[in-house]
Amino acid sequence: MIFTKFSAFTSRTFGDVAVLSGIIAMISVAGLMIQDRSLRGRDYRVIGLSGASAVFELGAWRFAFTPLLWGILFFMLAAPFFALVAGALVPAYGVPLTFKTMSLHAFQEILFRQAVTRTAFINSLSLASATALGLLVVTVLAAYALTRRRDAVSRIVSSLIEIPYSLPGIVMAVSFILVFAAPIPFLHVSLYGTIWIILIAYFSSFFAVSLKPVVSAFHQLDPALEEAARLSGAGFFRRLFDIVVPLIAPAAGASVILVFLIACNELTISALLWSAGTQTLGVAIYNLDDSGSSDLASALSVLVVLMVVVMMLLLELLAKRLPKGVVPWRS
Repeated sequence: MIFTKFSAFTSRTFGDVAVLSGIIAMISVAGLMIQDRSLRGRDYRVIGLSGASAVFELGAWRFAFTPLLWGILFFMLAAPFFALVAGALVPAYGVPLTFKTMSLHAFQEILFRQAVTRTAFINSLSLASATALGLLVVTVLAAYALTRRRDAVSRIVSSLIEIPYSLPGIVMAVSFILVFAAPIPFLHVSLYGTIWIILIAYFSSFFAVSLKPVVSAFHQLDPALEEAARLSGAGFFRRLFDIVVPLIAPAAGASVILVFLIACNELTISALLWSAGTQTLGVAIYNLDDSGSSDLASALSVLVVLMVVVMMLLLELLAKRLPKGVVPWRS
């Protein structure tokens, strides 16, 4: 609805979008209040890493549920990917895939002739890496402060952090356009039209995604561990690196992976903030499909999927050197 209102821009558009965004924000805050009230007074602390994962024995039912599970996974994961591959091998949408119509022209165009796609790969990987690693540092410190302060201020701040992620990306993009359309006062530097405005928007929008797992990990830490270190004379950073960071490493690593994957394929924020030379992968795919080049859009989508698979394989190879739980699918 918000996108439709922007498409049919009138003098009332910003007012209507502000009302809709306010409603979404209130729904988000109400959900967070319910969560906070349901968890208040409960204690989930652990000493060290958590134990083994729960295992459910299906018994004879496994013969019925196993084929059903594989069927669901096929239609959720494999079938859409095969559809993308088929769309990339034919010259146009709707052309049946046969040996006569099959061609690698779309992949050749994307890899060797379309300079914009190489730029999009570089921009998306750079933005996703900077967002994931930058937010990791900020969220570890923010989570430490929010979990150590158990008052109304910390709960209000936690709720405010959740709001940007709950808003549609297009609303976040418009808000950043309004903020940075003019040069920054005193500095006289304009971020509009540069890749930096997209990075700042990513920081704001994905802050909650990075913060939530780390906060949950902090809630499980027993304060006695840190208090014992403080009594032994350990300073803040010594306690942070020797006690806190090793125990929250699984949650922190999972949050980095999650933020990176979301930011790498993001579209709704960058769709309004991009300019020449700052296209992201989501914008490149959308523009190709919108211009009628469905085969090129499918080819680029296949390459993005393969890129994610390669990253997961690299993480799998590094899993033995990382703390348990950092790679989520090995937990």
